[in-house]
Amino acid sequence: MKYRLKSLKKLLGLTFIVPLAVLLLAACGGGETTSTEGNSEGDAGSEEQTFKLKMNSMYTKPFEGSPTYLAQEEFANLVKEKTNGRIEIEIFYSNQLAGQTESLDALARGTFDLQATTPVAWADKIPEGNWSSMPFAWKSEEHLRYLLRETEIGELYTEALGDYGVKPLHYFFSAGTGYMSTSPIGKPEDMKGLVMSTVGNLSGEQYKAMGAGTATIPFADYYEALLRGTVDAIAFPYYALESYKLAEVVDYITTPGTNSPAFGLIAISQTTWDKLPSDLQDLLMEAALEIEDQMSAASKAYTKVGLDYAKEQGLEIIEMTDEGYNEFVEIAKETYWAGFAEMNERSKRMTEITEENLDYQE
Repeated sequence: MKYRLKSLKKLLGLTFIVPLAVLLLAACGGGETTSTEGNSEGDAGSEEQTFKLKMNSMYTKPFEGSPTYLAQEEFANLVKEKTNGRIEIEIFYSNQLAGQTESLDALARGTFDLQATTPVAWADKIPEGNWSSMPFAWKSEEHLRYLLRETEIGELYTEALGDYGVKPLHYFFSAGTGYMSTSPIGKPEDMKGLVMSTVGNLSGEQYKAMGAGTATIPFADYYEALLRGTVDAIAFPYYALESYKLAEVVDYITTPGTNSPAFGLIAISQTTWDKLPSDLQDLLMEAALEIEDQMSAASKAYTKVGLDYAKEQGLEIIEMTDEGYNEFVEIAKETYWAGFAEMNERSKRMTEITEENLDYQE
């Protein structure tokens, strides 16, 4: 039985705005980011200047009400509302404007204006982004947001993005992420012989330590890769069992998740940001933080949605024992955590802060 939006809204306690029109796809490049209408002098502070921004997304088009819908569609709606239409954001899903690995360079060049991504997808160029997939580093949405907004971790990652000409707008929590697989995974030895999809080399080292092979598959291609047996398992948000139709190609999911929750990022090209008048910069950031404030509730609700959907579809839910969980944690620390700490001074400090806050209490 498919999930019903009405019941999810009740669970979330949020009111979502239903778009009144379907976004039309435009040509990938060649268009101007800004246009001035009714303003012959083109004054940057004019209330008549408008900005039509393009956002590339590594995600498939999301269900209404999902965390990625809130982070992208509702964000675009709120920006338009707050700016009285002076900023409009058009979203291109499934890497339509640039591939998952090429999107950072394209964004930094200003080929398009915004990107929805997971930081680890850019970790080959911005290694600090590996922190976003650090296994077992936080245990709740509140814990994660505390690390990002109340410790030095967020500042360090912002610095790293800035070095590349990119600015973070908001983080979005995309529900619990755990193993989805074609064979049961409850302890590290169950990984032996499987092929895991990985993003970034640190995950690869972690899985190799457990005897698994690795492959790098874009998120949008997970269904096909699992269907064809290119990979045997992935670590991905549970709600993707429905939104990506992954329940059709996996038989098992494992709890607790490796990241509780996973998170993504909406980033803007510094070039685009610098073109915006200061009042629009303020409104854009205001909208971003308002959306971020709503992400914890949406993420928790969608973790439940994903697990409930798995049960409805007859998937087997493997619950780790304390022993199995602790074995996974120790391997993660010996491989992923240690490798991340050795990358540079920023990553070393980010790891230290994470260790210092493992016992975070809400």
